[in-house]
Amino acid sequence: MTDYTAEAAKIKQACYPIPGAFAAGGAVTSVFTGKPINDVDVYFKSREAFEYAVAQAYDGGSWCVSSSKRAVTFSDNGGTPQQFMHFDFFPTAQDIFNAFDFTAVMGAYDFDISEFVFHDNFLKHNSQRFLRFHPGTRYPLASAVRVLKYQDRGYTIGKGDILKIALAGRKVKIDTWEDLKDQIGGAYGEKVVLAGEGQEFSLDAAIAALTTDEEGRDLWTANDNEAQPGSAIELQKKIAEMKGEQFDASRYEDGEMGDGWPVGYEPPARKQEAATPPWAA
Repeated sequence: MTDYTAEAAKIKQACYPIPGAFAAGGAVTSVFTGKPINDVDVYFKSREAFEYAVAQAYDGGSWCVSSSKRAVTFSDNGGTPQQFMHFDFFPTAQDIFNAFDFTAVMGAYDFDISEFVFHDNFLKHNSQRFLRFHPGTRYPLASAVRVLKYQDRGYTIGKGDILKIALAGRKVKIDTWEDLKDQIGGAYGEKVVLAGEGQEFSLDAAIAALTTDEEGRDLWTANDNEAQPGSAIELQKKIAEMKGEQFDASRYEDGEMGDGWPVGYEPPARKQEAATPPWAA
């Protein structure tokens, strides 16, 4: 078995070990391709693990800097931002990969067992700087934008995979500006919604909102970040509201008056790591 001690150390330096969760996607790709980690996407094995991590983040002095139907992002003083994904929960790394777009990002670090899990082609396609599209991804429109990011890093993509992205986009139902924002994700999705503000949604309006000037520059300006909740319980309320769900205070210790810790949840014990790496023993 290959020893990835150095790569694991980089993940844990960027993100403290979070019980019941994986670090997956771009951060893992970065450590295996010699790139700096800009942020860490954290995927949870259960809703309770997500709720526990949110309460733990606030309790540890981090603060929420953005929130959406897909994820909430935490920051602290100078550390790497942590993006807690909550659009779904993933008991195994393979469940995460089933929702991802490119094999080159199908790598995960399981915090509970302190081990990496990879798609069969993860290392090969990264060594080749090659993008192979997975049409089962939840967010194919975001994949179209991500192609540009990876091309800037020297990756190539075949014509067939470009067509797959276009066809996968046709399967996505988009009826509102919020649907479009959810599909595109991130700051770019926020900007598109801002550009279409005050207009009834249609595909033509969405296309117009994506228009650039003759030099290829976007025609919009970024909106100021709205104030984010100052406690875990308030963030859980906001998430329920964004998803159109009824907030269930009974899920949390002391209900609405508590700190957002999930009732009865015991985080999984982490695998004990050796005091010295295997090669130094």
